[in-house]
Amino acid sequence: MKLKELLKNVFGEDVSYPNDQFRKLELGSLKEELLKCDEFSWCEGIEFMEYPVQLIDGTTYTAQTMKLGELTKFVGTPYIYNISFTPEMYDPFKLLTPVKNGATISPTIYDPTDFTPKKQILLTWSPELPQDMSGTDQELTFRNNIHKLLDDVLDNPEEYRIKGERGIMVRGVFKTKELGTEKPPFFVGTELNPDHSIIFYIEKSVKDGETITTMKQKQIPNSLKEEFIKRFTDGGNIAIATTEEIDEFIKENKK
Repeated sequence: MKLKELLKNVFGEDVSYPNDQFRKLELGSLKEELLKCDEFSWCEGIEFMEYPVQLIDGTTYTAQTMKLGELTKFVGTPYIYNISFTPEMYDPFKLLTPVKNGATISPTIYDPTDFTPKKQILLTWSPELPQDMSGTDQELTFRNNIHKLLDDVLDNPEEYRIKGERGIMVRGVFKTKELGTEKPPFFVGTELNPDHSIIFYIEKSVKDGETITTMKQKQIPNSLKEEFIKRFTDGGNIAIATTEEIDEFIKENKK
């Protein structure tokens, strides 16, 4: 059994945020069932983390998140903080593919200027269809058919909605390996230096004319925390900086 199948069987098909994030409280009783899933079949056991930062074998680690692939397997003993479903994701090559009767309702799209949610309705027909029709008023018949189709789409939106896929995200400290590859196991998690703290910051970049914001994190010496807050934040808000700027800041203040 796949992990996704087990979670759906236990928690249902339509779990949504924030109820789609399962931690020790929900997963503890499923430990034996989890070990039977394909993804955990190579594991020696599973441990659950109470907090996203934990001492493991004498070293402090902070949990990181990974989206599981179809061929991902955990190795050794994974430490799991939580398991969650991803939002519904769509194949971009199928967005213009009719779902029923040549019609489609798109996923919700957000206007980048004011984040207003919008949907689109796609109706497909052949431009040669009107001339192939029989009857005294081909154009009227054609228009009526289009109106009937639109009415059916609006009356039964779920039947015309593009269905996406939801993947699985796992947050914790663990090693994984992809079946069919010779690459060594991939380690997920960050070793936390006791003399350092983790800071979070937003890095902005421009791609194809669009501004992209990414939340990142980095360890800095505890002695630089106050100076970092003064330099990169406004009234204690989250920092907005580039990785290069923070690296240069650490280098300048390194003792």
